[in-house]
Amino acid sequence: MSAITPTIPTAAPGRGGLARAKRAAAVLLLAGVALPAHAQLFSDDEARRAILDVRSRVEQLQRDMLKRIEDLSARVERLEQTTRGQLDLQNQIQAMRQEIATLRGQLEVQTNELAKTQRSQRDLAGEVDGRLKRFEPVAVNVDGRQVNVDPAERRAYEGALAIFRGGDFRGAQSAFQQFGAAYPQSAYAPSVQYWIGSSQYAQKDNKGAITTLQAFAQKYPDHPRAADALLTVGNAQVEAGDRKAAAETFKLVTEKYDGSGAAQTARERLAGLAAKR
Repeated sequence: MSAITPTIPTAAPGRGGLARAKRAAAVLLLAGVALPAHAQLFSDDEARRAILDVRSRVEQLQRDMLKRIEDLSARVERLEQTTRGQLDLQNQIQAMRQEIATLRGQLEVQTNELAKTQRSQRDLAGEVDGRLKRFEPVAVNVDGRQVNVDPAERRAYEGALAIFRGGDFRGAQSAFQQFGAAYPQSAYAPSVQYWIGSSQYAQKDNKGAITTLQAFAQKYPDHPRAADALLTVGNAQVEAGDRKAAAETFKLVTEKYDGSGAAQTARERLAGLAAKR
């Protein structure tokens, strides 16, 4: 195949046509330089295939780039979702922390209130228990016997006895008499009668002492103080001038309560009365 010789238009070009002619000449010149003198131009089919191949590669590149862009977009979307999720999670955590702090504050307040209520209940229970105990029977030893008495009853008896031991015999007699009227069935009743007679004797009321203590000894002959009561009766009889009655009383003590301290004292008193005859 012979070389293609470029054809240059012969018509006189205008200014615009001259410029186009120059560009065409330059293209032809470049084509002549780029191709060897013996090279042949591509046929139309070859050029078309080259263009299609280039287009195919460009389209493939475009598809690859689009897929890459889609992948990147998906990753960005996932990251954004993750970030939004993390922010939401952080906000939820912060809200939960605030709620926990609020609940802790409420719990502390309730704990303090509960502690105060429990202390109040304990104090009230202790107070009520103390009040109840003031009325509950208590176990005491009365004249060698274990008995249950009312707390107020016990306090009244011990109060009267304290007055007697303090030397206020008139006050003690009055206190014991009031006790007897308030607690006629008391376990302290025998002792109360004994202390009334002893208070009378201490006040030089010999007649009253004799009557009270003789009645006591007759009613409670086995009482631990029965021998002492009769010994006091004998002393009161001596002081009242009735030596005969006193001697009989002292003799009764020695016979009925032999071996007791009162019996020994009664013997001594009998001996004293015999010596004064």
